[in-house]
Amino acid sequence: MTGSSTALDRLRRRAESALEAEGRHVEAETLLDTLLERAPKGSEHALFAHRHLAELRLERHPWRAALHLREVAKARPHDDVPHALMGLCQALLGNYVSAVEAYRRALAIAPDTPWYHHNLGHLLDVALDRHRDAVRHLRRANELEPEHDEIAASFAHALARYAVEAGESPPRLEEALQVAREALALAPESGDHARLVAWSERGAPPEADVASEPPERASRTDRPPEPDPVVAILEREMARADYSPRQLQHAVSLWEDFRQGRELRHRKPEIYAAAIEYAMARLVGRQGGTQVAIARRYGIATTSLSQRYGEIRAALALRPGDPRYGAFR
Repeated sequence: MTGSSTALDRLRRRAESALEAEGRHVEAETLLDTLLERAPKGSEHALFAHRHLAELRLERHPWRAALHLREVAKARPHDDVPHALMGLCQALLGNYVSAVEAYRRALAIAPDTPWYHHNLGHLLDVALDRHRDAVRHLRRANELEPEHDEIAASFAHALARYAVEAGESPPRLEEALQVAREALALAPESGDHARLVAWSERGAPPEADVASEPPERASRTDRPPEPDPVVAILEREMARADYSPRQLQHAVSLWEDFRQGRELRHRKPEIYAAAIEYAMARLVGRQGGTQVAIARRYGIATTSLSQRYGEIRAALALRPGDPRYGAFR
């Protein structure tokens, strides 16, 4: 082994150690940049640096992350993950056509990955108004993951829009309503799903706002308040991910600070819980705490996690190592 390769090995081990440690993501990024600068182009060390820098920078600098992912995808064209991450980067940048193509490349490699079908279908439906193509991918996602309410809701929305566009209602619209009701049955606390059902029942009028508030449900004053479902999910999932009790406490504080005085637009607790965990992972520089990994564990779409995390980060003005949430304690 040459002296140069030994030095690169040592530098990589230091970067790996920083990635694995809490609160050292800035150091990890610096070490990875140094490794990338010194390693031969296209080498294993360089690809290691590109991949991890992409994950570290995806939220803050999606364009820079896309440049890193391009190198990984070029060297490892049969790896689906860089293509899927590229899809997320391009979606964050508003390059929806490029995002669609990236997800298509990921699906060509891993054709039975439900969240690739979901993310692709959602982009086709909402961003590009290609409802027929969206239905095909969302139907497949729903077949692969029939118990995920978010997939069902996206499928129902695309079905309804396609029915109205193609003039094929009521049969296809009836299917959309049925799927929307299935989504609500899977997550009965979801205000978004309730609005989707009401919109579908009205014939999915294009001028209507699906996000408008549904009528208030009858409430009872003789029952005690129920536990916060977001906190319950955080307690379960962060324990599974080996966060410490103190880190969980800080995560709950972050959630309570965010929700105070706000009317939340999405009532599905898994999405907010995942976004809170991702925020904590960013604050402490936790290895493996990527959007893709966390979204998969919580059973939600990466795009949903990204959107909610953006809201939380902006509302609380989060910054790396934020002392309010114990990043250095």
